[in-house]
Amino acid sequence: MFVYKKINNEDVTEDIFNKVMAVENSTGSGYSEEQMKNMWSDNSKNDNFVCFDKDKIVAFITYNPNSKRRNGSIYMVNLTVLPEYRRRGIAKNLIFTATKYYLNKGETQTASLHVDKDNTPAINLYLNVGYEIVEPICLVDEDEGQYIMEASLNKIIKTIKNETILQK
Repeated sequence: MFVYKKINNEDVTEDIFNKVMAVENSTGSGYSEEQMKNMWSDNSKNDNFVCFDKDKIVAFITYNPNSKRRNGSIYMVNLTVLPEYRRRGIAKNLIFTATKYYLNKGETQTASLHVDKDNTPAINLYLNVGYEIVEPICLVDEDEGQYIMEASLNKIIKTIKNETILQK
């Protein structure tokens, strides 16, 4: 049984950080240790959510809830799942967990992300949870190698609830 939870930045221990880095490094590319420390440090403005399989972190998602992207969206910075845990609904459940968290806080802005145009599995995931491909609206959003996607928090929740029986 997988457990999904928000990890407060001030509660990130060396053990938790090392487990997160093992997930990040499993993809063969991604953020450096220094970049990850900035995302997970106690002074970070990011929110981090993880999926545990017993005491092992198998996936995580990082959001910047105060992003300047898309005129102030809740921006998905990073989503990584260990390769051997993919295609089990974990990414979808992490997105659901984070979206529920923001709705419970009373957030009303949209959620947004960038995804590489050649990352078909990720694009399909985001489309399946309610995101749509949109055009850039400011310079910070532009990147010719990536799509910009966004969705309302309510649409994400509704789409996931209608498509998936979520694991608790």
